[in-house]
Amino acid sequence: MAAPLQLTRMHRVLIGVVVTGAVLIAGIGFAGSYAAVRELALKKGFGDFSYVFPI
Repeated sequence: MAAPLQLTRMHRVLIGVVVTGAVLIAGIGFAGSYAAVRELALKKGFGDFSYVFPI
């Protein structure tokens, strides 16, 4: 059986960069989706509830 892989410092840095990028992209996607659904709710007459409706 093979020994477990050892993560070098560079591996950890790259994992951190990938995780940070993924979280950033997810945040941008959430914000865009939230804004689009909120805008639609405003147009449909949801009033103040349109701020919570997308969630």
